[in-house]
Amino acid sequence: MSGDNQKISIDPYLQNELGKLKHENIILKAQFNVVSQNKELQQKIQELENNLIESKEANGTKEPKI
Repeated sequence: MSGDNQKISIDPYLQNELGKLKHENIILKAQFNVVSQNKELQQKIQELENNLIESKEANGTKEPKI
């Protein structure tokens, strides 16, 4: 059988379901990437806020009240 080429027939229903799963997988990967980017942005924002607070404290100014 090592030299024979076998053609595997996949049931159309299974083929359709496999296509759906691949599509869902692509969507989930994209959502994961967005969540990762959001976490990175939140960390950057927190760092910038901390730097701003530190620089204002060093300059003797207080944060404006909101």
